[in-house]
Amino acid sequence: MNTTSADPSHVINQMVALRIQLAQLESQIEALKPAFFNACAAQETDQFQHEQALIFRRLTPGKWHYPRDIIEQEQRLKQLKQQFQKTHEPVAGREIIWSIKLAS
Repeated sequence: MNTTSADPSHVINQMVALRIQLAQLESQIEALKPAFFNACAAQETDQFQHEQALIFRRLTPGKWHYPRDIIEQEQRLKQLKQQFQKTHEPVAGREIIWSIKLAS
């Protein structure tokens, strides 16, 4: 798809339409997840091959309740980083991007 010479409003309309489709697909995926997880568990294995994908079980990241002293150290480090960021330029990032927030 060549969008370099396209009418700006046409390009914007295409992007918004695709984002709407993406939001609809994500909603469908979320609705299907419980049944999908049950179907995968019924396979009684941690990994299996589908004709178009490898499907495997994994654990989500764990969560811990840290002792107070560790939390305080983390907060101090966060403050030091914020102070550093105020006086130094970033070494990467700061690219200009455009975001789309779909109307409800």
